[in-house]
Amino acid sequence: MTSDTLAERREYLEEGLSDIGCARCGALVRAGKRSPQQTSVQWTVRAANACAALATAHAAGRPAALVPTCPDLRDTIDRAVREGRLEVT
Repeated sequence: MTSDTLAERREYLEEGLSDIGCARCGALVRAGKRSPQQTSVQWTVRAANACAALATAHAAGRPAALVPTCPDLRDTIDRAVREGRLEVT
């Protein structure tokens, strides 16, 4: 990949994302909102291990990638938008 391609990829993956810590478990993710309906979340291994919803799914044999979302994290992100800590871009 050329440096231009890498820069474009990084911009696509990271632009508009902010660090958000889940109010329930403290899992730190990168999140962004492109519209009121769309939310992007980038999980780290550490955050996925800290999340109770993902841990419950994993214990049941369900891959974390197939869990639609953590309801507590969704609430945290929605609250951040309402409080102006996360912009819808």
